Amino acid sequence: NPMKPVYDYRTLITDLTAFSQKNPQVPVFSIGQSLRGKNLYAIKLGSGHKRVFFNGAHHGMEWLTAKLLMQFAQDLADGAYGTSALLDGCSLYLVPMVNPDGVEIAATGKKWQANARGVDLNHNYDALWNLSKEGEAALGITGPGPTRFSGPYPESEPESHAVANFTRLNHFDLVIAFHSQGEVIYWDFCNFAPDKSFAYAKRFETVSPYRMDSPEGVASYGGYKDWFIKTYKRPGFTVEIGLGENPLPMEDFPKIYQRTLPLMLEALK
Repeated sequence: NPMKPVYDYRTLITDLTAFSQKNPQVPVFSIGQSLRGKNLYAIKLGSGHKRVFFNGAHHGMEWLTAKLLMQFAQDLADGAYGTSALLDGCSLYLVPMVNPDGVEIAATGKKWQANARGVDLNHNYDALWNLSKEGEAALGITGPGPTRFSGPYPESEPESHAVANFTRLNHFDLVIAFHSQGEVIYWDFCNFAPDKSFAYAKRFETVSPYRMDSPEGVASYGGYKDWFIKTYKRPGFTVEIGLGENPLPMEDFPKIYQRTLPLMLEALK
């Protein structure tokens, strides 16, 4: 049973190396390291006043989001879709793969969303984290595992801590965490979202097939966008790309990219 193609850390490094050779002027740097010592790479495009942050692959099986952000970076650097004007008004930071260890574990065919220590990074942020913790018990989760374990305390993991630190340093105006799947936009957190968030989400609906939604139960706490909204009262989103079962197949990528691209461009405006 040959392995299905995945977008793993090695592939990311290959793409980043080619990207840097082609665009030596574009900063590519590490914001920290994973538990297993993999660099958490970031790309910075544009230099305008509006500060935007996109991240992908908080979850192991959702590696297609890393490919999405790499492709987007390549297109922006190439000036595709008349984007150079967009980048004059905007500084965009991308971290395509927040959880490279988890992606590596999922690439072996294991149903794995967490990091190498079995902590679900998207339940490890300081956003009503205690409620996420309480929700674990109801699901029968008592310790580290493939999904939903919130860790011993918020930002206990090097990956979530690096992303939160990077956010604290950069005063972003808008953030999007890309996940898969469902083609939905999570835009609020416990009514902390500013009015602007709803306006953006409406625009995202106008240009894409993605629709606004609200998570329920344990999925509602401890996420990156939850923490961003609660901490900064600025627009933060979780965008769920694609439809089907994780991990989404590589052959879905062209269609997913086409459907998600207008939303990504809209976020820069």
